[in-house]
Amino acid sequence: MGMIANYQESANQELENLKGSADFVDAVEELQETKEIDLYDIDKMWDALHFLLTGKSACEPIENDPISEAIVGQFNISGEDVEEFVSGTSAQRVKDIAKALQELDFAAYAEKFNMRSFAEHDIYPNIWSYDNEAEEILDDMRGCFEGLKQFYLRMTEKGAAVLVSIY
Repeated sequence: MGMIANYQESANQELENLKGSADFVDAVEELQETKEIDLYDIDKMWDALHFLLTGKSACEPIENDPISEAIVGQFNISGEDVEEFVSGTSAQRVKDIAKALQELDFAAYAEKFNMRSFAEHDIYPNIWSYDNEAEEILDDMRGCFEGLKQFYLRMTEKGAAVLVSIY
């Protein structure tokens, strides 16, 4: 079992409430269980997708970069040095992210895909020595990107904020 990333529909007020919560992980899970929400899971490919599209690990979020924020959120809720990472993105910023994802040419990034570079930068998950699976790994990242892009479009249509949890 490893660290997986979930993206879930939220409201700006829910994100604000989580900021002050000491048990934010329980609160996130409760939100997932208590109402019908749109949820998207990119499993373990969050760091790999962030690195492919930004050149940096998700552990180094890029402030005010909508592509980075699509993966790690706009603002940190969980604080620093925690095992469970939770962040949020306001409904207004979700629109900017959806637009940036729509405009991004994934094929141009895919052409530069180099497993050795992922290994050298210690990108999660540790799958970069499987050279014979490079196409499958890239296809997985492509699928995660497309799913994330569609998720942010739905959130824009709903006027929703986004809650990101990685643990």
